Amino acid sequence: MLREWSVGRNPNLPEEDLWEAVDVIDWWRAQHARPLARANAGLRYYVHKLSDDVNVSQRLKRFVTIVDKLERHPTMQLDTMEDIGGVRAILPRQQQVDDLVRELRRQPRWKIKRVREYVTGRDPGPKEDGYRAVHVVVERDGRFIEIQLRTPWQDRWAQSVEQDTRRLRHGLKFGLGPADLREYFRVVAEYFELREANQDAPEELLRELSNLFAATRAYYAEEEQ
Repeated sequence: MLREWSVGRNPNLPEEDLWEAVDVIDWWRAQHARPLARANAGLRYYVHKLSDDVNVSQRLKRFVTIVDKLERHPTMQLDTMEDIGGVRAILPRQQQVDDLVRELRRQPRWKIKRVREYVTGRDPGPKEDGYRAVHVVVERDGRFIEIQLRTPWQDRWAQSVEQDTRRLRHGLKFGLGPADLREYFRVVAEYFELREANQDAPEELLRELSNLFAATRAYYAEEEQ
């Protein structure tokens, strides 16, 4: 209902129906707070068995972000959205990410719905825009919580895209925006992957990265004006 109003398909919805839809989303979002806190606490226990140098955080998806995602995915229902509650852990190396996932799989109380490995050579592999991480969707107290596991290099890339999505308003985080800017971040992700593996980047990749960097500076100049 709220999706129909926000995308203009039915702008004449009665006001009381609109506010009822808002209340439903607010209520459903709040239902994830306790399961999120429990998943966070449980994850910290296993993370700190691997390393003390780990940043673990949590967040409830903002109301406007929930509505935006419903708009971008017309067939998605509110109760099937898997990332309203999210926990993120930044582990020093990919091997520790893999060790943590194996540990969670061995624990019967962790009801794992799915694991998506956005990593080269895994299933489904890096996203088209270059995003790399491992996502583990778990069920806690009847609610889905998404656990994002990243290395520092993967997180640095994701944070840069997040910041530039807000800064430039091009929707980079959602696969939108100018083609050359999206290609720049995709190549940066490849470069970061090589740096993380202590491998030298091929000259061809470095030239491509340099050319894309030069070509995309105009977007930042426009933002600073």
